[in-house]
Amino acid sequence: MKHFAVAALLLLAALVPRAAYPQAADEAMAIAQRAVQLQQAGDYPAAVDAYRAFLKLRPNEPAARSNLGAALVKLGRYDEAIEEYREAEKLLPGDPRIGMNLALAYEKSGRVREAAEKLTALHAGAPQEKQITLLLADCELQSGEYDQVISLLQPVERENPSDLAAAYMLGTALIRTRHTAEGQVLLDKILRNGDSAEARFLVGTQSFESGDFPAAVKELARAVELNPKLPQLQSYYGLALLNTGDPVGAVAALRSELAQNPNDYSSNLALGQILIVSKQYAEATPRIEAALRRRPDSIEAGLALGECLSGMGKLQDARIRLEAVTRAVPASLEAHRELLSVYTRLRMKSQAARERALVDRLEREAATKEGGPPINAFAPDFDLSEVGTNRRVRLSDLRGKTPVVLAFGSYSCPNLRASAEALNAMFQHYGEQARFFLVYIREAHATGDWQSTRNVREGITVAPALTMEDKVDHAVMCTRKLHLKFPALVDGMDGRAEATYAAWPSRAFVIGRDGRVRYGTGLSQQDFHAEAMQKALRAAIARP
Repeated sequence: MKHFAVAALLLLAALVPRAAYPQAADEAMAIAQRAVQLQQAGDYPAAVDAYRAFLKLRPNEPAARSNLGAALVKLGRYDEAIEEYREAEKLLPGDPRIGMNLALAYEKSGRVREAAEKLTALHAGAPQEKQITLLLADCELQSGEYDQVISLLQPVERENPSDLAAAYMLGTALIRTRHTAEGQVLLDKILRNGDSAEARFLVGTQSFESGDFPAAVKELARAVELNPKLPQLQSYYGLALLNTGDPVGAVAALRSELAQNPNDYSSNLALGQILIVSKQYAEATPRIEAALRRRPDSIEAGLALGECLSGMGKLQDARIRLEAVTRAVPASLEAHRELLSVYTRLRMKSQAARERALVDRLEREAATKEGGPPINAFAPDFDLSEVGTNRRVRLSDLRGKTPVVLAFGSYSCPNLRASAEALNAMFQHYGEQARFFLVYIREAHATGDWQSTRNVREGITVAPALTMEDKVDHAVMCTRKLHLKFPALVDGMDGRAEATYAAWPSRAFVIGRDGRVRYGTGLSQQDFHAEAMQKALRAAIARP
């Protein structure tokens, strides 16, 4: 099956200026003919030199400037090509061939919005031109303007139901806007043409948008096997891997996307966010800036740039960026957390106090949405056996005595394994002032179930626990292999603690001395912020 995202249409037509050159044996004509021959033979560097020599003699030839632009595009010199096309347009206003080539040069250089603006003007002048419509839809798809894609392509699909390029882009836009039933009709049409990377990509996208990330990984991995160069495929595959606890695999996929499409918004943003988590701010910054060039109004990218600036100590610049984000999205917990940190380091006490109150409120709201005990509510009680002893631990017995840190998870959970080092460091620093427990719960990826790609890569296999003895054995193994310094409790086979804390596949909580939940977080790379958890723990320790 062909690549439906109109790649076959992304050819820069050479406006061969034979008619513009008189058949006189003058120097200019000889140079022009030589330039055309070199271009047609694929010798683009020599063609560029020849066109430039010709234009010194005849600077007002639009066809030669357009051809020069086409040769420059072949060499990846997009900014130079754009300038030549602009000059050609001045000399020959309204020529759709030059306009199309200019739009495509914009698109190839990553300036998708400018490409869309040019194509929108061309489409208004020739709405019947299918090629222009498809190219405009492709630009809107890259920009995330899915409603525009739907508006452009629904008439095309009705008039040309056999056009799989239109079906693919329209189906993608419908699925990404959760119009699942309509998207499924187009997906079925593509599937009738046989198994393909495009079909698998759409199925995987459908699973991704519904939140079924394991299913998305399975379908997208198959699509990658069929065609690893399908635009945006590796980007979605990387995001699906990230959401299933495999940041290493995600980085590899995102870098693969960027190797062939350096301007991809989602890949630049996601890779930048991963680098921010590991505090690689200098490397993250150009990725985030690339995402902002593609989508200047992106709130997510604006927040990420604010985090980079904050991490690099550029506090005033970070403050300006983060304040803009919080104005645009007042409910952004991440933005307010980072802005609180910036205000604190700038010693802006009144602003920091205001942000602290906002962060506390937003954290309570976030915890309520995630399920489990809300912030400031009493932590649900439990009575669980401690591994390696005959003791039982009742949470309520610790009330009034000490803060408590609970880390829920299992050895087959990549996120628990990834956070173990940070949890150990917290215990070593605060273990004499608070009690720490691992609460071992149902396996995240037991054999027989879907397996995390990270587990497969690391050779992690854990059989499902059929008895309490099995579960205890798994907890012992987890504690030993992760070198956990704090004791483990084992949830019962009924999974009561797991359910009351909404803790599967992994979560962590800070419980105050008064028995109230002070902080809760998932343990995925996107969710787990050790510094924020430590701050909550310090506050719980300080509170009488």
